[in-house]
Amino acid sequence: MNLIKNVNDLKVDLLHNRNEGTIAWFLHRLTGLALVSYIFLHLIVLGSNSLFGPGSFDRLMGSFENPLFKILEIGLILVIGFHMLNGLRVIIADFFDMTRQHRLMFWLVILLTVMVLVITLLVFLPKIK
Repeated sequence: MNLIKNVNDLKVDLLHNRNEGTIAWFLHRLTGLALVSYIFLHLIVLGSNSLFGPGSFDRLMGSFENPLFKILEIGLILVIGFHMLNGLRVIIADFFDMTRQHRLMFWLVILLTVMVLVITLLVFLPKIK
C-alpha cells in the first residue's frame, strides 16, 4: 500500500468531489483519528505511575492546569460532539433507509455541533485563567 498515492487520491477526491457526503466522510475520519490519539495519550497519563514512577501522575495532572489545556478540552468536546452526531447520522441513514435525506441530516449535524460548541464555550471560557 503506497501511502503517498493514498494521500494524493484523498486530495483529488476532496478537491473534485466537494459535497456534503465527502466532507462528512473526511471529517468523521479526521475526528476518529484525533479520538484514537487522545485515548492513547489518556491511557499513558492514567498509567504514568506504573510507567514513570511514583508521583508522576500528580506531576502530569499539575502540568495540565494551564489555559492551553483548557482550550484543548474545548476542542476535545467539539471533536467528540461532531464524531458522535455524525456517527448517529450514518446509522440513521443506513438503518432507516434515509440516504436521500443525508444532506439535510449533515447540515443538522453541523448545526447541533455548533450548538454544542456554543454551550461548551459558555461553560468553559469563564474557567480559563
